[in-house]
Amino acid sequence: MSFVIYDVETTGLNRRFDQILHFAAVRTDDTLAPTATIEVRSRLLPYVVPSPKALLLTGTSLRDITDPRRPSHYEMVCEIQRTLAGWSPALFLGYNSIRFDEEFLRQAFYQCLHPTFLTNTNNNARADVLNMMRAVACLRPGVLQVPRDPEGRQVFRLADLAAANGFESTGAHDAMRDVELTLQLCQRVRAGAPEIWSSFTRFASKQSVIAFIREEPAFGYFDNFEGTRSVRPLTRIGVSSIDANVHYCLDLTHDIGALRKLTDEELGEAVRERFTSPIRRLKVNASPFVAPLWEIGAADLEPADEDELMRSAQAVQSDEEFIARLAAAARTTDRIYPPSEHVELQIYRAGWPSDDDIAACRRFHESPWETRLDIALGLADTRYRRLGRRLVYFERPDLLRPADRSAFDAEVARRVRGGDGAFDWMTLPHAIAEIEELIAASPKHEHEQLLTLRHELSNLARC
Repeated sequence: MSFVIYDVETTGLNRRFDQILHFAAVRTDDTLAPTATIEVRSRLLPYVVPSPKALLLTGTSLRDITDPRRPSHYEMVCEIQRTLAGWSPALFLGYNSIRFDEEFLRQAFYQCLHPTFLTNTNNNARADVLNMMRAVACLRPGVLQVPRDPEGRQVFRLADLAAANGFESTGAHDAMRDVELTLQLCQRVRAGAPEIWSSFTRFASKQSVIAFIREEPAFGYFDNFEGTRSVRPLTRIGVSSIDANVHYCLDLTHDIGALRKLTDEELGEAVRERFTSPIRRLKVNASPFVAPLWEIGAADLEPADEDELMRSAQAVQSDEEFIARLAAAARTTDRIYPPSEHVELQIYRAGWPSDDDIAACRRFHESPWETRLDIALGLADTRYRRLGRRLVYFERPDLLRPADRSAFDAEVARRVRGGDGAFDWMTLPHAIAEIEELIAASPKHEHEQLLTLRHELSNLARC
């Protein structure tokens, strides 16, 4: 099996409206020995305003990301797609990637008319190294040194974890450096805890996850929980009616007897509590790290022990009425997103493109720009038709009719300048306000970069 470890640096944290600026990846063989690399950057999209916090974190300037010598976003994404498709099939890995990097990569492919789900289709799979690090810290504590914060909680930030284990983390928040640190941590685990590495790669398959949580009456689930523990004992109770990849699980650290006594209304209220809910939503297609209770140390299962938790889980599983009540309460937490006018928010909401549209998108990339507008206009899916026209505007605006070009110009100006009301994306006024907050809170040695950025953004606002 080949592995691809990748990382992105972006204009901000908004997975729908920010963009990738820097992508890096390393392909390895099944022993984690590198065999190929890719590193590519792009310039800023015309309608994206970068977060000053993100630029400060990565040490990037507005001048850098607007440099015309950089590839366009579309050119960068096409190079990424060609490379990753050529490296497939593979297991795609990242650090905290399922919730962040993966979503940015999917959004980039979607907006550039490439197959959105490259990393988990066509015999590819994906997994998140952060999940494995939490499991290693619990199950094989001698393999990695895990730093702690002043409150005693384990710290799993990539740079901190790498430094604690002797890996030079200078240059963290550089995509290629973060890839290298992630690879080194994976190599350490594979050598020091091969059984955990094997479980980690096994649970990249959602079928393996489903089989495990169905067969085990109780199991440990590793995630970012409140407090000092990163594992919770769970028992599976049902599946979401909206998303079959979401399985409802009961957290066995809760007082099961007290839950049974609640009315349906009270149980629903308890389940809807954000931080104290007894229900965990386990996404079987997001490479969760799960383990049998017997593998987990007694200290991590306190206040109960393995036998007590197993008896509790078996009692729950034998009570069909209670399970039905829990599942019904859990379904009240399923979020139904309203339709959005913004094409960025429609990535998951209108189904899969037709085979004809997939073929047309392929022709779009292979054709001269002079014919791509006609191909885009012929797409049946309105999302892809809009995105195709927008790509032509970004890359070859001269091919559009003056009226259409003016309409796009107006939309870009609206996105950038904002106006009255709230927006789902960063606008110039919001970015300048963020800079003022950063200047007030940051040390003086960071002020020069912030003042320069404020000046550059202010000039954009006057244009």
